[in-house]
Amino acid sequence: MDRAPLLRSLLFVPLIACAVAPVAVQAPTAIEVATPEPSGFVNLGRAAHWLGDLDFHFDVDATRSRLASLGVIIHDGVIEANDRLEAYAQYLPLPVPDLRILTVSPVEKVESSGYGWRDDPFHHDRRFHYGTDFHAKPGTTVMAAGPGTVVYATWQSGYGKVVYIDHGGGVLTRYGHLRRITTTKGSTVAAGDQIGEVGSTGHATGPHLHFEVRLDGRAVDPVTAMTVAGLERDHPSAGHIAAFALAPAVQATSRDQQDASNRRTGSRPERPGRGKRTQVLW
Repeated sequence: MDRAPLLRSLLFVPLIACAVAPVAVQAPTAIEVATPEPSGFVNLGRAAHWLGDLDFHFDVDATRSRLASLGVIIHDGVIEANDRLEAYAQYLPLPVPDLRILTVSPVEKVESSGYGWRDDPFHHDRRFHYGTDFHAKPGTTVMAAGPGTVVYATWQSGYGKVVYIDHGGGVLTRYGHLRRITTTKGSTVAAGDQIGEVGSTGHATGPHLHFEVRLDGRAVDPVTAMTVAGLERDHPSAGHIAAFALAPAVQATSRDQQDASNRRTGSRPERPGRGKRTQVLW
């Protein structure tokens, strides 16, 4: 592609700024200029004259034309990039999970602890955390992340009061540690419907929602899954590629970045008694 028209178009941006400016532009000493005129168009003409060595012939219509051409170049570039992305996506291995059905965060999204390897506050060893915990006040409404059928709504060891929703296509979500379940097994729910309230039942250190996304029974990072879901809806080709972040080999090495043991710290240690310790949720 010939880049010369694009470069010339970019050079006209400062000229436009000169046209809009309400003050006169001082000319180089090599050019004789009479009393400065306040007119932006006069300033624009002078600026074009100073650039005469670049062999530009400036007028408003030409500038509009050049800017229009620049817009076409950018638009064509975006289309070309999307076409290349779609072509590349065709060669990626299948299957790619369809997560478009997940559209709603189950609570106001305030992530307290994430998915992956982290310190277990109960056993004080490294264990894999299979969901994302959202810190919320007891009784906060918990909503269905997408439409589906409630396939489990009762007590389960570790989870306390928990709800499972089957969204079809191998996609299932779990909502654990609920204080109260407001749905029943077999119910059909829509995205955003209330299914329970935040609590601390089961294996929990405090009130929060434990949220899981499972694909064909395998837990994946809920934050990544919801991000992929949005991409699949709005930019299918990008979503197709991003979905490979949910591959088992990638997910198995995930580390909860909210856990202090997984974050790099500076060389200067924190002084004892300084700082506020956050509650470790599980």
